[in-house]
Amino acid sequence: MGIKINVVVDIDPALMSSRAEQADEILAIQAEKDTRQFAPAKSNKMLNGARVEGGTITYPGPYARFLWEGKVMIDPDTGSPWARPGATKVATGKNLVFSTAVSPQAQSHWFDASKAVNLEKWLRVYGKAMTSG
Repeated sequence: MGIKINVVVDIDPALMSSRAEQADEILAIQAEKDTRQFAPAKSNKMLNGARVEGGTITYPGPYARFLWEGKVMIDPDTGSPWARPGATKVATGKNLVFSTAVSPQAQSHWFDASKAVNLEKWLRVYGKAMTSG
């Protein structure tokens, strides 16, 4: 005959929420570091401009958006890569060519490339952050 045991653990929800917020930030810091080799850059301006707040990595614009898309962007009215004040650029079908001088694996959608390589590591980092407090 089997036995059933109900396991009940009294966990303070505020403590878990606080740990989750800390773990989110620790994970984002690690992800930003691991992603640098994939982020396109002619200099370290964009990489050094990346900011982590909570679980979010923010890269400075407007050039981060254009690099993320990986397409040459132009002013839709003039066709120039130099947009008029207030104009919103649109992507063309032409791919950007990324230098690998600063980031050896530079590419568009750099976070996705990093995630494909580092996801297991990030899960370990997050788990450790949640359990170590």
